[in-house]
Amino acid sequence: MAATTTQQTTGPAGTESLLEAAQWAIDRLGPSAHYAQAYAERTVEVRVECLDGEVLATCVEPREGLACMVRQDGRWRHRAFSVADLSSLPRWPAAGQAPATGDTPCWPDAPELDFAPVAAQDWLGQDVVPAHSLRTMEDFTLRSIAVVDTDGVRTATTSRFVRRRVEATVTHDGHRYRGLNRWLERGPQAGTAYHHAVPRDVARAAVEHAHDSARARLGGRHRTPVVFGPSAAVGLLHELIGHALEGDNFALQSDYVTKLRKPGAVPASVTLYDDPTLADGYGSYDFDDEGIAGGVTTLVSDGELGTPLSSVRTSQRHGHRPTGNGRRRDYRALPLPRASNTVVPRGSDSPDALLTPSAEGLLHVGCLGAGMIHLTTGEFHFAALNCTYVTPDGHRVPVRDVSLFGDALETLARVEGTGTDFGGDSVTCGKQGQMIGIGLFSPSMRFSALDWSAA
Repeated sequence: MAATTTQQTTGPAGTESLLEAAQWAIDRLGPSAHYAQAYAERTVEVRVECLDGEVLATCVEPREGLACMVRQDGRWRHRAFSVADLSSLPRWPAAGQAPATGDTPCWPDAPELDFAPVAAQDWLGQDVVPAHSLRTMEDFTLRSIAVVDTDGVRTATTSRFVRRRVEATVTHDGHRYRGLNRWLERGPQAGTAYHHAVPRDVARAAVEHAHDSARARLGGRHRTPVVFGPSAAVGLLHELIGHALEGDNFALQSDYVTKLRKPGAVPASVTLYDDPTLADGYGSYDFDDEGIAGGVTTLVSDGELGTPLSSVRTSQRHGHRPTGNGRRRDYRALPLPRASNTVVPRGSDSPDALLTPSAEGLLHVGCLGAGMIHLTTGEFHFAALNCTYVTPDGHRVPVRDVSLFGDALETLARVEGTGTDFGGDSVTCGKQGQMIGIGLFSPSMRFSALDWSAA
């Protein structure tokens, strides 16, 4: 199945040269290939790291180059070319199969950056005392890409965003405890200005989480109902269902994916979709990294599995409907089927009612941390942050170093409520060595019983 043709002969200001470079590559590779795709990129990333009101480091990483992917004689080939190496492109993938004449394309000049990082002192609030330590990181990205292929795709786009993270540390009885918080801004003005109160509010929440961690006393292993707060709930479903519905994983037909596809494996109360069109999502885009227009893809509707997320390779190889989910870390990496923003719509349950404890109590999870699911067996293990244990009589006790573990299908069967609230978060997600940004948006969700442990 061929990718959906996208016609766009012009792009945002500053991307014309990238389009010309991608077209130059296709003119040389296309005649000898069944399919050819060229991806030109110019990206600048800036990271500013501060500690307790002082700048520790400022790192600037420019990335620019052109990647080509061709299908020839039933085989896929991919190669990345730096700007300095473009002259060798006409001799790839096989000498003599494409014309080797013609000048290399004109590459665009570096853009002028107007990024205004948060002043180091602006992270500190009036209530900061020496027992607090604040480590902050700002990651600013200005990324322009152009994609041209032999199916008629010709498009270019520019994205701009800044992600700010705070790690607060407090000392209590000689021990150190951490709290985390983050904040995403995207759009044409992202990183050009900020309200002084916003960094302090983000930092203050991180300090509060650190103090909660210091007050934690409950440990051991437990099985109780678990309520995942907004964005944490969809973080779990992204791991348990979303990765299985990436086209390459879906095609593997593992035991877990096979069981997940059976009717009734996912409760009828669960609906999950991928949406790159959200205005404020970390994974939002107009076009994916293969030039395909982004659109809403239903992953699960009322418990029924929908369309796998696809890249050009997976749609052509496995016959999946093209969804515009070919994403890559940069031009040096191969595009893979990846999520953009994973979304669960609002439910009908009161968030307060979801928090009603059982005789064993209840765990509330504010944020899902690192972990993994084994897509062969469905076994999972995830860290959980900003957690609170609700006692059977309703008292709330902070818990720290929480781990969630179990079987994915058994866990999905225990969904028993979806709230009317809603929230979002920005996270990074890894696959085959590529870390990319993913947006998470959902209401709270309650599971009747999960296994967890706390330190």
